Amino acid sequence: MDFCVCDDCTWLYPDSPLAGPRQARLDAPRGGHAAFQLLLDRGGECRLAFAWNAPGGPPVRLYRLVPVGVNENTAPTLMTTADFAACRDYVTRAAPFEVYDALAPCAFGEAVPGPAFYLCAEVPSGQAPGLYSGELTVERGGERAVCPVECRVYAARVPAAGEGVFSMLNFFCYENIAAQHGAAGGSGEWRRLLRRYIRAQLDMRCTHILLPPGRPVTENGRLAGFDFSLAQEVGRIALEEGAPWLCGGHVAHWREWTDPEYYPFWDGELPLSGEEGYFQLRMYFSQWARVIGKNGWHKRMAQALADEPQVHNAAAYRILAAVCRKFLPGVPILDAVEATNLGGGVDVWVPKLDTWEKNRSTFRRLQAAGEEMWFYTCAFPAGRAVNRSMDLPLTVSRGLLWLAAREKFGGYLHWGFNYYTGTDIWHSACCPHKGALLPAGDAHIVYPGPDGPWRSLRFEAQRGGAEDCELLRLLQQTDPGGAQALTEEVCASSTRYTASGGVLLAARRRLLEGLEQPAG
Repeated sequence: MDFCVCDDCTWLYPDSPLAGPRQARLDAPRGGHAAFQLLLDRGGECRLAFAWNAPGGPPVRLYRLVPVGVNENTAPTLMTTADFAACRDYVTRAAPFEVYDALAPCAFGEAVPGPAFYLCAEVPSGQAPGLYSGELTVERGGERAVCPVECRVYAARVPAAGEGVFSMLNFFCYENIAAQHGAAGGSGEWRRLLRRYIRAQLDMRCTHILLPPGRPVTENGRLAGFDFSLAQEVGRIALEEGAPWLCGGHVAHWREWTDPEYYPFWDGELPLSGEEGYFQLRMYFSQWARVIGKNGWHKRMAQALADEPQVHNAAAYRILAAVCRKFLPGVPILDAVEATNLGGGVDVWVPKLDTWEKNRSTFRRLQAAGEEMWFYTCAFPAGRAVNRSMDLPLTVSRGLLWLAAREKFGGYLHWGFNYYTGTDIWHSACCPHKGALLPAGDAHIVYPGPDGPWRSLRFEAQRGGAEDCELLRLLQQTDPGGAQALTEEVCASSTRYTASGGVLLAARRRLLEGLEQPAG
């Protein structure tokens, strides 16, 4: 039986050659993880077993890699393209193609189909630093192969999510639990799956769980109030699972980019800056404030108001923010923003990366004044820009959070945790959107497995990047020049980054070495 090992920052494909080492070498901080991919010479059922040579090694999880179809490439400026010549300078290969992105959890010792696997050492925060050696064995049809594994655990410790300096929020589609799993909304099965999706967000180091907004209640055709029962239930489950923060769901949106007005999600014709708009917002926020107060959430809440406020609607956004502050005093307002003229209306600024770069001096001035600054990525800008697209190098999904450390961003936001709305997530990763296609994987970073969400390699890369970001921020305190050099090597800007998994992991090893100190 032939096999090879591949790092966890490089894509594997069903047609990848067996070209690589036959042993695995991992480097890990305490409280973090390290992983590798294993590729066999052919498929068929096999059994994998793993054991450390001496007791005390970190737990190791096993996943089967599942190929996913990428139907179009990321376009140079927006959405997708079938013209490979237009994008060949930055994508990994021409669409359509299949790539191993989905991770199906499985157990050591059970018969599972090959040929590709992902093995992950989950290092406890209290793990003793040192070198751990073990063996992975694979048995298939009377054949047996052995892969030596070494894991160097460093003294550096990644703080638990919410206890460090870096935050994360991924928008969540509650309706897709029913749509993708066939579980009736509100049923016991739906709630069980909901808990698993929340757990997955927290495993990816999300610090904020976005709650659903209140549902409008009407009487005789008129708005009578709002039902916050689902938001309350989700909030309680999230806190039970250990979420550091909750974030109230969006209340309003603009209709066009140049529209100076905002409209509530329950009435797309009602201007919120008008008299009736105020009374309806008053009703919404006063009822929501009572729910927050009854549950004792006030010190663990943030509030999203309206996604992507623009230069043209800044005045209306400030009105919306003022009403929110009247009823939710002390609750920080957190929103993805497309403008700099929102001062006083937003507490946690989340500019898209290209918006940040276009307005760097103003955002830097806000940072220097003490304003909290995150960043976000989405389908736009496309092209070479760092994102989570499945036809970009896998290093990008991790390296963009090295850029977060470089720019001293306080957090990262992405809208697409589980928002896939197409008919075949396994063969058409480009999700339909307003008559076009989103870049592959932009709408989702998990897959609907038979018993809950399956992680993706991009999921693992994003949580790895969040771990790296925390460590880089620690190194910035003792060796700012060294930290700067490392981020320059991995991701210097939204379009300047390494496509080599080996380069990224070598930089990470030097990061861990730079933080070496006696275990405490």
